Formats: sequence, C-alpha cells, structure tokens
Amino acid sequence: MPIYYVSKVLNGAEGHYTPIEKMALALVVTARRLRPYFLSYPIGVKMNMPLKQTLGKPNTSGRLVKWAVELSEYNISYLPRTTTKA
Repeated sequence: MPIYYVSKVLNGAEGHYTPIEKMALALVVTARRLRPYFLSYPIGVKMNMPLKQTLGKPNTSGRLVKWAVELSEYNISYLPRTTTKA
C-alpha cells in the first residue's frame, strides 16, 4: 500500500534512459527524499523488472554502479510484483 507520493520531472538526458535505468532512478530519488525512513525501516520494493540483478552485475554502466552503491546502505528487499486477476 503506497503511503507517500514522490514526483520528479526527467530532464533531457534522463528521458533517454532505458526502462530499467528509469526504475533505478526513481528508487534513488525516492531514497534521497525519504532518507530518514529508509534508514529507520526495512523497505520492500515491488517491481516487474529485475533491478536487483541489474544493480548487482559487475559490468553495469557507471551511473548504475553509483546508484547501486548509494542504495546499498539501505535495507531494501526487491519483491516481484504479482499479477492481479480481475
């Protein structure tokens, strides 16, 4: 259940990021804005992209490595997003 809304307009270069990079950027921006909460509580992130595996790869791009290091200080659990049938 969402408890907070964070918004960011992508600048020119950020608009050209791949979908997985946009997802990582969203998580980094959220972690920066909600830092006290991320440091105090375990965080569960539901997503339909393999962000944990992408951030853990040794051959990732420079910005993803930077973001992975930044996110490593938080207790984040990456959970698969399940499909809800109507």
